[in-house]
Amino acid sequence: MNRVTPKRVAVQTIGCRLNQYESERIASQLTPYGFQRARFGEEADLHIINTCTVTHRADSNCRNLIRRAVRNNPDARIVVVGCYVDAEPEMLASMNGVDLVIGNEHKEDISRILAEKFPEFFSATTVQSCASAISDFFEHNRAWIKISDGCNQSCSYCIVTRVRGRLTNRPAREIIDEINSLVENGFNEVVLTGVHIGHYRYTKGEPHIKNLAALCRLILSETDLHRLRISSIEPQTIRDDFVQTYAEMKGRICHHLHVPLQSGSTRILRDMLRPYTPEQYLDRINSVKQAAPESIIGADVIVGFPGETEEDFNMTRELAECGSIDYLHVFSYSDRKGTPAAEMGGKVNPETIKNRNAVLTGVSDHLREQSHHRQVGRMLEVISEHKKNEFGGYWGISGNYIRVKLPGHTDWGRGIVPVKVRSACADFVEGDLLL
Repeated sequence: MNRVTPKRVAVQTIGCRLNQYESERIASQLTPYGFQRARFGEEADLHIINTCTVTHRADSNCRNLIRRAVRNNPDARIVVVGCYVDAEPEMLASMNGVDLVIGNEHKEDISRILAEKFPEFFSATTVQSCASAISDFFEHNRAWIKISDGCNQSCSYCIVTRVRGRLTNRPAREIIDEINSLVENGFNEVVLTGVHIGHYRYTKGEPHIKNLAALCRLILSETDLHRLRISSIEPQTIRDDFVQTYAEMKGRICHHLHVPLQSGSTRILRDMLRPYTPEQYLDRINSVKQAAPESIIGADVIVGFPGETEEDFNMTRELAECGSIDYLHVFSYSDRKGTPAAEMGGKVNPETIKNRNAVLTGVSDHLREQSHHRQVGRMLEVISEHKKNEFGGYWGISGNYIRVKLPGHTDWGRGIVPVKVRSACADFVEGDLLL
């Protein structure tokens, strides 16, 4: 009896957690057709590369990944999907070895598209829609859930509204069902993700959910999820009802928020078309810290926005060092074709941008080390990562987003383990298991 060789698909993601979720969604659509997952770099029949175009560096990373996929698997079909496709479809389609490009609008229809383009992988009796909920997250112990897509904010430097469109929200019941599928499969943490999740609302069906706080309460009342994490959330959407819910859930909503700042200069924020002032930003993150003092707050900042002076940059540095922010993600400004900022004068010298990035990266390193030392003596609930670290053991992530070096060499999988922190350094904390 001849045995059929399983078809293998490698899915690689560049960019945000929203992209990571959508990659899992794509893989889930292919599972009913007999595809098995392969790691990137392993032999596969089909390579799908889910792209990002938020910066020039992201574009470059995507192109390099495509070239690697072609080089490592010259006989595989190479499919490029996502945001970079929406920005530069012709260029990507013309790259050597690329067989197909698919934009964001058609990600949910990818199984049908692939069946039409590559019928050799699909039996005629199984071609059908497979937009099923995800129940697993390949080689991850935590899972992301998309609750919305698109954005209505239109910041002057950002290409997201062009490649993802205006804000749309998923039905609350669909989100609940997907989380329950993940919980049944052993996941203890789910991260809510989207472009602009702070503006979540869904009032077209039952249940009526008027805001993000209401969605969080519904999730925690209708699932057995141990902890829910909020991904990046805009400062102006951190309203009092959200802060109250965040505090009342006693850690079931992780005491960690990533709140984009972008600049500490009122003038630069205005030119960026960001709808808040530095003072309003601080008011919102301080309200979170007051409600749950152990919270860790991260921030995005952009250096080198057109017209940014040394004084503007120092305002950003001073705000970062004010004591309310615990780490930074520092981005160097790059023009995105078609955005208002790309047409602005006053472009900052690249060497100046590089230096400012280095300064704020140093500030972030110091802030993170301080936050680590504040954990000494505390008990943290930790989920291990699936890959071994350089010490031969495993890293873990706490509820408040502290990196923990887990004792011993045990992979605790998707389980949560209590760790009492006894020491801290710049990059992580470590301690003893309380089992």
